[in-house]
Amino acid sequence: MNKKIAILGAGGHGKVVGEIAILNNFKNIEFFDDAIDIKKKKNFPFKIKGNLDDLEKKFKNYDAFFVAIGDNKIRFRKIKWLCDKNLKIINLIHPTSTISSLSFLDIGICVMANAVINPGVTVEEGVIINTSSSIDHDCMIEKFVHISPNCTLSGNVKVGKFSHLGAATSVHPGINIGNDVKTGVGSKVFKNILNNIVYTN
Repeated sequence: MNKKIAILGAGGHGKVVGEIAILNNFKNIEFFDDAIDIKKKKNFPFKIKGNLDDLEKKFKNYDAFFVAIGDNKIRFRKIKWLCDKNLKIINLIHPTSTISSLSFLDIGICVMANAVINPGVTVEEGVIINTSSSIDHDCMIEKFVHISPNCTLSGNVKVGKFSHLGAATSVHPGINIGNDVKTGVGSKVFKNILNNIVYTN
């Protein structure tokens, strides 16, 4: 089957997601982005077909849809837009990742190369599990979280909605991280973090 996917977001993150779509056997991969001037866009290896108004005219042409935008709040708005139109939003999983059959993944999730998701983990809608991150047993990753490259979450960690863990953040077992939290690169989290905190150490 000549599967065709529409991806929202033609930036650097979208470029990585597009390659994962290739590895998931999509033959036609087309991008849409309201923020991109197509004529000026260079060094982007996929077709950029227009903005969301252009996509809305062509929904029936696609087998699946995905939002490839790193900003958590914008990703939420775009996924909601697709959901409101009852379109098929999929997950894109890199084949080198390791995902336990005893974990649960919702929709609109990207799991990148060499990431690990262990048994008992729940990953809610619209989450990014970035390159070489490790999510140990029984963690809860709530909606529209971004787990950056090389993060390590020990067992029974909870990460609240819209939080963004900076690259190489390490989280001690049993920690609760609130909503809208941002951790700095290389942060070591040994205590619970309340909502709306920028955490560095």
